[in-house]
Amino acid sequence: MSGAGLEVTGLDLPRDTAGFTRRECPSCSRPFKMRPGPFDARAVMHKLQSFFSLENSHECEDGLPLWRCPYCGQRAPADDYLTPAQQTHLESVARAWANHVRYEQMAHVSRTLSLNPRPTFVAVPPESLPGPMDPEADELLRTLPMLCCGDDLKVLWDWDQPLFCPYCGTRHGGLSGRQQVELRFIHE
Repeated sequence: MSGAGLEVTGLDLPRDTAGFTRRECPSCSRPFKMRPGPFDARAVMHKLQSFFSLENSHECEDGLPLWRCPYCGQRAPADDYLTPAQQTHLESVARAWANHVRYEQMAHVSRTLSLNPRPTFVAVPPESLPGPMDPEADELLRTLPMLCCGDDLKVLWDWDQPLFCPYCGTRHGGLSGRQQVELRFIHE
C-alpha cells in the first residue's frame, strides 16, 4: 500500500477467559462455545469472502467442515455457526477493507500524476478499519468433554437432553434427573 500503509495484524474471534469462542446454531439459535480450532480461519475467511469478493475465493471453499449443533444435531458449514454479532463485525471489516482497496486503486492516479496530468476525480481516504470485537463474556455455561474428539464444549446449564459432538456428530447421552440436581447444586 501507499506511504502510510495499511497495517492489518489479524482478525480473531473473541474468546472468554477459558479460551472458548461463542457459536450459535443457525437452526435452533441456541448458544454454545467451542475452543478455536484449525478451521476457524477458513470459516472467517469464507464469511469475509461472502461480503467482499476475492480473486482467490476458490481458496476459501476447500476444507470448510460441516459442524453439527450440539443441541438439535443440525449440520451446517462452520461459518454458519458464527453469531449474528460476529457476522456483523466481519461484514464491517470486509466493507472497510473494500473501501481501502478502492481508495488505493483510485489514489494510484494521484501518485502517477505525471502520466495523467488531468485526473477527473480525487481519491478520499477511507475511515480506518474497525478494531477488534469486545472480549467474550464468561457466562454460566457448563463445560463438557467430547470424548470422541478429545475436546471440550460449553453448553447451557439446563440442557438435559442428549448432545451431539460438533465435529464428528457422535451423540452423547443426556443427564439423569439426579445428575441434573447435582449439577445445579454445584452451580449454585
